[in-house]
Amino acid sequence: MRKPRTSATFSSQLVAAILLACFVGTAAIFFLGHTAVRTVDEDAEARQRRFAVAALEADAAKLVSDQQVSTIWSEAVLRVRAADHPWMEANLGLWMHEFFGHDELYVVTPADHPLHVWRNGKTERPDVGATLPDPLVGLVRKMRQEMREKTTNPTSSTDDISGLSIQEHVLLGRQPALASVTPIVPDGPDVRQAAGSEFLHVAIQYADADMAGRLAAAYEFQDATFVLHPPAEASAAIPLTDALGSEIAWFAWTPDRPGLRLTRQMAPVIGLFALCGAGLLLWLLRRLWVASHRLHRSEEEARYLAFHDPLAGIPNRMLFEERLTQALKLEKRGGPPVALLCLDLDRFKAVNDTLGHPAGDELIRQMAARLRSYVRETDTVARLGGDEFGIILMGMGSDEALARYCSGLVHLLSAPYDLKSAQAHVSASIGAVRAADVEGGMEALMRSADAALYRAKGDGRARFGIFTPEMDAMFSRRHEIERDLRAAIAAGGQFHLLYQPIFDAENAVVGAEALVRWQHPTQGLLAPDVFIGIAEETGLINPLGRWVLEQACILAATAGLPKISVNVSPVQLRDELFGQQVLDVLAATGLPGRMLELELTERFTLDADRATTANLDQLRAAGISIALDDFGTGQSLLRYVRDYPIDTIKIDRSFVSRLGTGDGTDQVVRAIVDLSRAMGIEITAEGVENEAQRDLLLGMGCHVFQGFLLGRPMDPLRLAALTARKGTAQKRA
Repeated sequence: MRKPRTSATFSSQLVAAILLACFVGTAAIFFLGHTAVRTVDEDAEARQRRFAVAALEADAAKLVSDQQVSTIWSEAVLRVRAADHPWMEANLGLWMHEFFGHDELYVVTPADHPLHVWRNGKTERPDVGATLPDPLVGLVRKMRQEMREKTTNPTSSTDDISGLSIQEHVLLGRQPALASVTPIVPDGPDVRQAAGSEFLHVAIQYADADMAGRLAAAYEFQDATFVLHPPAEASAAIPLTDALGSEIAWFAWTPDRPGLRLTRQMAPVIGLFALCGAGLLLWLLRRLWVASHRLHRSEEEARYLAFHDPLAGIPNRMLFEERLTQALKLEKRGGPPVALLCLDLDRFKAVNDTLGHPAGDELIRQMAARLRSYVRETDTVARLGGDEFGIILMGMGSDEALARYCSGLVHLLSAPYDLKSAQAHVSASIGAVRAADVEGGMEALMRSADAALYRAKGDGRARFGIFTPEMDAMFSRRHEIERDLRAAIAAGGQFHLLYQPIFDAENAVVGAEALVRWQHPTQGLLAPDVFIGIAEETGLINPLGRWVLEQACILAATAGLPKISVNVSPVQLRDELFGQQVLDVLAATGLPGRMLELELTERFTLDADRATTANLDQLRAAGISIALDDFGTGQSLLRYVRDYPIDTIKIDRSFVSRLGTGDGTDQVVRAIVDLSRAMGIEITAEGVENEAQRDLLLGMGCHVFQGFLLGRPMDPLRLAALTARKGTAQKRA
């Protein structure tokens, strides 16, 4: 009987050991499972809280960005000053509600009274002395205080306060809301605002069911809502706090607890063999899932690389053209109207040259990020190559809406870019076209957008152009001019120079400016503004500019002129060999360096790259003087005078023609003269056409003149005769 007892004992012990092992294993599994479920649920809820905070912050940032589309705008400053309520309703009230979804909007006077109100679906014109709702009064005062602290120039606060904004959560009545205040400022130097005279724009976005639904749709919050009291423990919530940190409302939702959900789905009792089988099955399924996921991810990566730009992380030209073709087909079937935008960065080459290609790559990425933030989900933004981008807009039904969109985009892209190596100030030019305005398919639409872009770039930086049929003809003419210009430079004999004399206060000739003309074989005599810009874009300005310099120096050396002025393009200055080429021309013609003046036009961008700086230093060392032409008409203004060795400032004819009209031009010109005198820079007035203008300029301290009053552009023989007849001025100190 011992053996059976021994077997039973052994069996019981084995069973007990197995039961104990199973009990311990099961307890450990339940403990670990409970801990894991709780950890997963806590992590998921914490992640949702972070998403909620990020969503509210993104909504606040979007509210400011939406405002600044219309508040950084010279016309807005003039319209609110004039209390133009219909305009304010169309651009600062109703339009912002319909386009961006703002609930209430206020235009606030410098005395902090509401001038124009849009709320409850209608426009209100408050009585004189009306006040803002109490929660907004403190917010407006805080903005005024920050504007005063930021303003360094009392006469013009725009540069200091442009881009300022304040956002806070407030209670309006019993309704929580996000309020944003931003100043209404001009987008250019033509409108000035003294400190304290600025109007403010207040935008209100109620934290209501619509806002909760929008956040829920974007971030998958379940049962999302805004409440005025802390929700039950079963809900997750984050507080909305006012400026004092007080909790005024809560954004609440039913948290997603994936661990608990999974546990409830599992059967309450699973045997050991079922657990082992489930574990083996799960292991096999996991391996299969991993292998399948890797294969699927590889396919997605291959497709992504085929249709997306790896640097910018947005669609490439191939995907862009595919979507554009689809959008055009959809429009023909009655779908939403299609608009196309082509964008080109201004001065991108300067960033690559001065900061390096890594900085240029970083700029492209930031540019792409801004574009993504500005377009809607139904639109497409793509990098077409280099610094060129394209946007497909769906539902853009009018040129007016397209113009507003492009204007806001220009302002967005003109803000400084904080790169790792430095801050870059670049802008973008935009060509826009609606498909309804162009006959033909995708190629015709792209060509039309390129024509509008070319027109925008021709008008200056940071601009947009909307296609018109005239632009297509202009684009074709541009290609014809480029073709003929290449042939003319290669063949020679079609260009000649005229010279406009420059006089001092005693009517003595002190110099002359060389002006190039093109005797086109079929189009007749062409002025420089027809072909110089094309020559600069294509690089033809270098051989043409050298020919002009040689001819002008030959005349100056033989005609007895005290000084000859020759216009120079920034494209020439960026050529590392330009300085030596000028010295070679002086040596070949025998003209002393002190008798040559090179004019840099302020209408074009003068990049402070290494080659430009080295060329200017080399030219100045040879005695050659540098003049800044068209002063006051470009975007550089004082920066050029400060950063470059300028010897002479030439006041643009647009200022001279308005002298004595009482529109403030006299004060501007006097300021330019005072600036030149303070910095030891000589000054010349262009476009002097009558004695009254000359007398006014003399009274301001300007003693060198150029214009039709004294002498029109003339051929070399007439210039020599004029010089011999009137004599020349004594050499100036």
